[in-house]
Amino acid sequence: MKKLSIFLVAILSLSFFTFSFAGDLVSPEAGRYFNEAIKAQKSGDFEKAKIGYNKTLLLDPNNLDWQKFILNNYGIMFVESGDFEKAESAFLEVLEIDPDYEPAKINLGILYDKRKSRLEALEYWAKLYNWEAGKPRKLIFSEQAQK
Repeated sequence: MKKLSIFLVAILSLSFFTFSFAGDLVSPEAGRYFNEAIKAQKSGDFEKAKIGYNKTLLLDPNNLDWQKFILNNYGIMFVESGDFEKAESAFLEVLEIDPDYEPAKINLGILYDKRKSRLEALEYWAKLYNWEAGKPRKLIFSEQAQK
């Protein structure tokens, strides 16, 4: 029985290290696809961008940073294609993942400027905006590739 316990502990330990190592191997490739998707999005090729973002998530599906970066960028693509409802949903989903993620907060405010009444947009900005910091008033890409 003692040998079986030692064997099981050894197998579990080995599998833990194997999975950790495999995750380390996947991240650089996921980062490459993410960077390619950003280039495609900036050039206006949203279909190619979506493919790159999807490959990133397939390679590293449990990475919440990738998820928030990609959802934020999807929100921008939705804004630029005029689908404001999907954009709002994407930005709000980012804020569910990370309530403090500034790009999504700012992008949501810009969307409200375009879509809602001036009063509703001002109410949102009043809650969010740090007037002293001089926050930018343009859509903000999520470009932080992981190392």
